[in-house]
Amino acid sequence: MGLRYSSYIESPISAEDGFNSTGGSVNIHQRSSSSYPYHYHMRHREHAPPKFITYGCRCCRTHLSSSSQIMSKDYRGKTGDAYLMSKLVNVIDGNIETRPMITGDYLVCDVLCHWCKSLVGWKYLESERKDQRYKEGKYIMELQTVCRCG
Repeated sequence: MGLRYSSYIESPISAEDGFNSTGGSVNIHQRSSSSYPYHYHMRHREHAPPKFITYGCRCCRTHLSSSSQIMSKDYRGKTGDAYLMSKLVNVIDGNIETRPMITGDYLVCDVLCHWCKSLVGWKYLESERKDQRYKEGKYIMELQTVCRCG
């Protein structure tokens, strides 16, 4: 069968992390382009970017996706709430089947963690309705099957 290597999802490096792309420290006064002092920004985070989250398999914590891949949080899966994701990594496709859903019939395949083979969601392969074709090639990640890794 051979070895399988997992892909790891790293948080994007930014000036807010306090490091530049070469790994060196960033001058504290270079973090903000506004005229407000740094301490003002630390207390008033309404303009701060959303926190980067890595999602992993609940059973083995293999990285599956990140918060930057979320297309919609308004989905329901077999086990409850689910996210529509543009990309998942470290997964293998299960059997292809036609599955009836609220918005129509879809050709889908279950998606399994490549390490422990746990079901983590499914992938939309084909939609019968033209107005639902944007889902083709996208994934449903069920929240009950994943955990936050960071």
